[in-house]
Amino acid sequence: MMLLVLLSLAALTNAEMYCPSDGDWTIRYGDNVRISGNGWTIAGNGGVNGNAAFNMLGGYVQFDIDTSAAQGGVNNNFYTVSPESWLFPNYCDIQPNDSPQCMEMDIMENNGNCLTQTTWHTWPNYNGGCDCNGCVGQAYASNHRTMKAEFSGDGWMITTINGARVYVNNPTPSSSAKDYVAQQSRNIGLQLQSSQWTGWVPDGNCPGGGWLDGSVFTISNVVVSGTVVQGSAPRRCYDLEEPYRSQTFASIRKYKMLQEKFAEQNQIPASFYNATSHPFASTGKML
Repeated sequence: MMLLVLLSLAALTNAEMYCPSDGDWTIRYGDNVRISGNGWTIAGNGGVNGNAAFNMLGGYVQFDIDTSAAQGGVNNNFYTVSPESWLFPNYCDIQPNDSPQCMEMDIMENNGNCLTQTTWHTWPNYNGGCDCNGCVGQAYASNHRTMKAEFSGDGWMITTINGARVYVNNPTPSSSAKDYVAQQSRNIGLQLQSSQWTGWVPDGNCPGGGWLDGSVFTISNVVVSGTVVQGSAPRRCYDLEEPYRSQTFASIRKYKMLQEKFAEQNQIPASFYNATSHPFASTGKML
């Protein structure tokens, strides 16, 4: 029965389904980072990165997150960067700091247990558009939820929380930004990153404090639908050990139902989540 369930779920995508775990992650910094199956818990200051970079065009990354123990004024996050081959698997991001600059797609940056921000950072400058300041969308979100970032075949990233879309419209990404995401995903890949730190958080009606040492968040059930561009192929979802395999596929099934329910309530075409180029992506139209 489990095999039939796994086969039916795999048929939902055209790419491999990876569930990176154990040796597929590197603890980048922090003394209280614990990797558990295809996920991790970060307490205090810490960060992890994946050991592979993926072409996710036509695919996605999905994960569960629990921020119920995260503190206000603390940034906990999940994002991708695109290091050139001479740099991979070492770190880069969009900001001018001690590391090289590269494209950064912030699937989520949270202000503690309060507010989620999704940001496209394509250009390593301050010339407008999806630059170092980024193209931004926000949604209030807390406690346990499931997030998914889907990449259309031509480069649009659509982020959803429990099936509800986070609209990136401040400003709306341009066609040039979309094309660059497609180029980088195809040629260099998207490397997964996650960390917790203080110094900047999304601005909103949230508590402050910034108590980093007392802040904890957990990522679980990470699934990547895509192909490996750099690094070694991580563990496939079929090969996950229990209980992680059952938990992960239960999360996939639940999220698909949440998406379908949201689409029905908002009169979104059934093809929305599987389109080669997502409708309304370039207009930022609110559905």
